[in-house]
Parts: sequence; structure tokens; C-alpha cells
Amino acid sequence: MKILKYILLLILLFFLALTVYLSTAKGVFTVTKSKIISIDKTTVFHYVNDFQNWEFFWKTNDHNRKINYPINTIGVGSSLRWTDSNGDSFVKTIYLKENDSIAQKVNWYGESGEAYITFKDTIGGTKVTWNTSGELDFMGKLKSLVSGGFENKLRLDFENNLTTLENVLNKEISTYTVDLDGVVEVAHQKYLKRKDESKISEYYSVLQKSLPMLHRFVQDNNIKTNNQQFAVFDTYDIEKNKTIFSLGTTLKDIIYTTPESEFTVDSIQPHQALKIMLKGDYSHSKEAWDKGFDYLKKNNLEQDFNGAFREVYVKNKIGVKQPSQWITEIYIPVKKHSIKTINTTSINPVNEE
Repeated sequence: MKILKYILLLILLFFLALTVYLSTAKGVFTVTKSKIISIDKTTVFHYVNDFQNWEFFWKTNDHNRKINYPINTIGVGSSLRWTDSNGDSFVKTIYLKENDSIAQKVNWYGESGEAYITFKDTIGGTKVTWNTSGELDFMGKLKSLVSGGFENKLRLDFENNLTTLENVLNKEISTYTVDLDGVVEVAHQKYLKRKDESKISEYYSVLQKSLPMLHRFVQDNNIKTNNQQFAVFDTYDIEKNKTIFSLGTTLKDIIYTTPESEFTVDSIQPHQALKIMLKGDYSHSKEAWDKGFDYLKKNNLEQDFNGAFREVYVKNKIGVKQPSQWITEIYIPVKKHSIKTINTTSINPVNEE
């Protein structure tokens, strides 16, 4: 009986000592991991800035993990929530500097912290640094002690995530093709549009946020379209780093919008255009446009500024998450009188239910 009392007393003393230790121990943690990724800084930043891409590099051995995406997954105010065997977690972007850094609030199973991801040009590509810090409460310190250290787990997670990010980007971003499809006839078409502007360097970030907005407006109002989105560029000023554009979708039926609506109806007049096909991430768009302009120069074709300079997003992030599978058609209007021996084909709006 005395032995049992001693055992119970030892157990009690152990838990008292453990409680005192955990109560007085510092729960502050800081984890920093860096990796050089052989992709340009802008591309890496845009990929990480979209939470829909995180499932491809935020790896885990927990097969019970379920990811919940909100409407906004890009930029300030965007967030990501997930649930796994350990409970619920979320991360939210609270600040960013374009092509430079992202600041976030994070909660791992009840433990709060802050995270900073920075992107710096360096020899060999982009240096991505992932830093997080916070303070564990009593239960957090207990779990950390039992599991071998909260910092150690985060450090291993960050290391694995950065390695996976490099592998994914090398595959998804580096896989692309640019093809010239010749001069085509563009038919007359009415389209719903939303006008916007941005810095040229930030255009594809704005596009990624605007595409879902147009898609939701069409869905919410039961508007019949050809299910493809495109951008018509009204202004593209390289010196001022500014572009004014309209994001639109071709209408099947005539509709009317209210004067105060941010969405209006416009039309594209018939014209001829050089068609370029880009399969892959938007970071290769400049190469595709340059290839088109070079083709015009070599074939003595004149641009028609009365036509629509367009990018048609045949396959984009709304339906396909992998950038290597995106398809963008680029149209550079050309004057008809300049075409002599080049064959042309007709292109009409695609009608799909």
C-alpha cells in the first residue's frame, strides 16, 4: 500500500514539475527557411500569391486533410483553410508588396503566428525565404514537448514545401509552347465587359482576380455566353507601365445593363488578325506577343488599330488549376490590304452551352 502511495506521489510531483516547467518555459518560436528556385521572381511570386496553388506544394502525410477555398484566393484578404487529423487551421494574407513579399496571419490547430514570404533576385533564379514566428500557449507547449518540438515540425514542413515548390514550378511553368496559326477572320461579336486598368507588371495578378468576378456575374444573372473570357487591350503604355483593358465574354443573346453597372455591352467589328496560340503559364505571354509582332515584320503585315488586340483565355484557372495546361489565344489585328499571299481562315465565337 505504501509503495502505491509513493508511486502516486511521484506521479503527482512529476506533473507538478511539468506544469511549472511548461508555465515558465518560453513559448516563443521562430522558423526561417530559404531556397533558391531557378524561376524568375515575378512568376514565383504570382504562383505563391494564389492559395489555389498551395495544394500542389503544401505537402502532408495526413490523408484526411480537406482544403476549403473561399471566393478570394489571391492577394490581400485572401485565405485558405484546411482540416486534418490534428484539427482546423487557416492562413490569411494581410499585406503584400508586388513581386517582393507576402505577410500572413496563420493559425495552426489553435496556435497563432505570423508568416512572411520574401522573393529576391539572385544568381540562379529567385531566393524564396519563408519565415514564421509566434508564441505557444500552455497546451501548445505540451503538444510541442510530446511531439518533439513545434519548431522542428515547422522547419521540416517549410523545407519540404520549398523543395516541392521548386519541382512544381520547374514542371508547370517551364512546360509551354507558342505556335503561330496564321491570319484568321474574326467575326462580329457582342460581348459583356468590365473595364479595368493596372500596371503592366501587375496585369496577370489583376487578371487572376478579375476572371472569377466576370464568371460569377454571368452565372448569378443567368447570362448566356460562349463560356470563354478574353481581354481587349485599349492602352498598353510600356513607358508608363500602364495598361487599360476590358475583360469580357461573348454574348449569345442581346442583354442590357443598368447605367450604374460596372459591366457594359460592347462589340468587336469584323477584321483580320494574326492568331498566336500559347499553351502554358501567362509568364510566357510576352514571348508569344513578341513572336507575333516579329512575324508581322518579316511578312510586311501592318497592324490594324481599329481591330481588337486580344487575349482569349480558352483554358484558365477557373477550370484548370495546372498552368501548364492553360491555353491562351492571342489576336493581333492586321490590315486587309497588306495581306497578299498568306492564306486566311475564318474564326467565329465558339458556342457552347
